[in-house]
Amino acid sequence: MGDTQDSLDHEFANYTTCHGASRIANAKNRPHMALWTLVFLAAFGICTWQVVDRIQNYFAYRTGTEINVQLESELTFPAVTICNFNRIRDSATTQNDLAYLGAAFYIPALLDDPETLNEFLQGVDWDGFNASTALLEDFAGYVRQNGFVLDGDSLAECTWRGRKCYADNFTHVFTEYGNCWTFNGDKDSPLKQTSPGAGNGLKLVMDILTDEYTEDPITGNLEYGLVFQVHDQHEPPRPELVGTAVAPGSHTYASTFQTHVINQPSPWGQCDSKKRSLTYYDKYTLPGCLLECRAAIVANICKCRPMYYPGVLDYCTPLNLTACVLPTLAAFLRESNEFDTCGCTVPCEYTAYSSQVSYAGYPSEKAARFYETVLNYSSGYMSKNVVLLDVYYHELRSTTLEQFKAVDVSGLISDVGGQFGFFIGVSVITFWEFLEYLVMKFSAFFLFSRKPSNSNKKVSNKDVLKVDNAMVFENAAAEVAEKTESTELSTIQTKSNGEKAAVLEMT
Repeated sequence: MGDTQDSLDHEFANYTTCHGASRIANAKNRPHMALWTLVFLAAFGICTWQVVDRIQNYFAYRTGTEINVQLESELTFPAVTICNFNRIRDSATTQNDLAYLGAAFYIPALLDDPETLNEFLQGVDWDGFNASTALLEDFAGYVRQNGFVLDGDSLAECTWRGRKCYADNFTHVFTEYGNCWTFNGDKDSPLKQTSPGAGNGLKLVMDILTDEYTEDPITGNLEYGLVFQVHDQHEPPRPELVGTAVAPGSHTYASTFQTHVINQPSPWGQCDSKKRSLTYYDKYTLPGCLLECRAAIVANICKCRPMYYPGVLDYCTPLNLTACVLPTLAAFLRESNEFDTCGCTVPCEYTAYSSQVSYAGYPSEKAARFYETVLNYSSGYMSKNVVLLDVYYHELRSTTLEQFKAVDVSGLISDVGGQFGFFIGVSVITFWEFLEYLVMKFSAFFLFSRKPSNSNKKVSNKDVLKVDNAMVFENAAAEVAEKTESTELSTIQTKSNGEKAAVLEMT
């Protein structure tokens, strides 16, 4: 059995494609064998270290980003949502309603002091405000009617690609700023810009009507002007988070850029490869997911929904909004991570828009005289009330940001195979050779282990000696026979040569 195993080992070492094994098996002497053994073990150790490093590198799930810039003949124009810092118009409300709203929106300022808040709530005679029924029973409808309105008075001029546009081209949407208005919000057939540059997109001249401002400096906005956001048509606007403020008395240039983003699914990226859907939006977006999550949290506790959240529940009253909704959201955002709690991830593929804003003085002296004649706007009035907003593509250029795996499966195989091949010459064929060797090794082991043992046979020392003597005699006889045969062959050759010489002499 031992001879068979040793034969298999020697045979495998000679025919395997693994470098170094045959050198060790066929070494001329022990120092030679030790040298090659050390070389092989060093190469094998470095190979193992590199293979482990390559595997760890793969499971680090690193990514890279490929940027592709493509010039287009036309680009889909984004939706543009415009809001006013003023939520309720002074001419559309009453002092009683404003006093009621002021007291109601003062509640969130006292949340950190429960004792003062309790005294405030008990000390206020809410019925004594004599607020309108519309305000108390339908706050959303009240804001819709009495808030910021986009009409012929506020929209002085509007052009799209040089052609006139009107207030009817805008759609209403609620945000935390109250009434907001979206241009190009059609999801099915959005407008496209075919020429780059200012004036070839959306151009607005708007009157923000600062005389209509009712914002309380303690509970409301301190600024005056507009807030706009460019966004995808499928994405609900959130100007309170990502909007850009525009001050009156200036020409605002909003150079817009379109970016397509392609993310890798987990664990390489953060997107969910499963096709997710939302309840109240036709396409999954991160803002839509977060809004639905907040709406669910508020609905569970307050049993109503703010006007700017999706859902089917009734809208919250001003007191519900300030005494329940805002504290609930504040506690939720303070105590937990919104993304983890809501389970909202970035989409695997979406289109994002961004704007680079620059400003110019507006209006010039001649422009002021022109508007004074045409629109009856004085120069002083325009500097405090009129906003000129220009939203356009600086270039008809689409940028794609595609996230890719830094090391994929084929890359891992290449890395590991390269290390094995470079250090010890191992390939897939070598692994198959080693598997074949193991099978033969175990087969030989089990085959010989099943044969009956010869230990039961008693062999005397004499018999062993006889066998040994016979073998010695046989070997000696073989050597004598070999020498005799060699001598005879030489004699015959000599004789033959002599005969040939005699024949030559006779001739």
